[in-house]
Amino acid sequence: MATVPEPAKEVMANNGDNNNDLLFEADGPKEMKCRTQNLDLSPLGDGSIQLQISHQLCNESSRPMVSVIVAKEKPMNPSSQVVCDDDPKSIFSSVFEEEPIVLEKHANGFLCDATPVQSVDCKLQDKDEKALVLAGPHELKALHLLKGDLKREVVFCMSFVQGDDSDDKIPVTLGIKGKNLYLSCVMKDDTPTLQLEDVDPKSYPKRDMEKRFVFYKTEIKNRVEFESALYPNWYISTSQAEQKPVFLGNSKGRQDITDFTMEVLSP
Repeated sequence: MATVPEPAKEVMANNGDNNNDLLFEADGPKEMKCRTQNLDLSPLGDGSIQLQISHQLCNESSRPMVSVIVAKEKPMNPSSQVVCDDDPKSIFSSVFEEEPIVLEKHANGFLCDATPVQSVDCKLQDKDEKALVLAGPHELKALHLLKGDLKREVVFCMSFVQGDDSDDKIPVTLGIKGKNLYLSCVMKDDTPTLQLEDVDPKSYPKRDMEKRFVFYKTEIKNRVEFESALYPNWYISTSQAEQKPVFLGNSKGRQDITDFTMEVLSP
C-alpha cells in the first residue's frame, strides 16, 4: 500500500509556502490549498472499499481530527483471513472488533434494539398523605397508616418505557415490587377502569409495553400525576374518604385526588 506522509512533517515542510491563507474571501472562494493522496485500491466487486486521504493545511493551532465510519456485512460462513497489503478488507477485520446488536422482535413484526429497561423503586402517597396498600390480591386502597403499619405500604417498581414522551410527560409503568402485578387500564361497562393485572415475570417489564400498562408521569411542583396513555384525561385517583379503592378518574382538579408525592427508595 502507499505510504502516508505524517501530517506534522507535511505542515512543517510547507510553512514557507504561505499555504495557511484563508480558503474563502468575500467575493467568492479561493482555490483550496491542500494535498490529496489517492490510494489506488483494486476493485472488490459491490463491496469495494474506496480510501482517500487528504492533508489540508490549516491554522497551526488547529488539531488534526479523524472520523472513520465502517459498515461491514458479516458473511454467512466466515473464514480466517491473513492480513495482506492488497486486501483492504483484511485490514478492517484485523483492526475493528465486531460488536453484536441485540434485536427484539415484537408482535407487530418490527425489530428494535433490546435496550435494558430502566426502573426505580418508589412509594406513592396522595396529597392528603394517604398511603397505598394491598387490600386484596388485586385491589389497592388509600388510607392513613399508623407508624407501626408502615410496612404495609406498597413499593412500586416504576419502569421507563417507550411512548410519546415530551419534556413534561414521561411514559412509565407501575408494577408492585415482589409481585407479578402491574397497574393497567381496561374498559369495563363503557368506563375506563384501573386494575391490577397478573403478568408473566419472564416477559415483563419490557421497553415496548402494551399501552394499557403505560401512564404519562407529569411533575407539578413537588407532586406527580399519572395519566393513562390508553385513555387520555383519565388519571390514577384516590377518594377524599378513607380506605377507598384507588381508581381511574377524569375529575382532575375537582373532588377526587390525582396528585401524589413520590419517595424514591435507595437501591
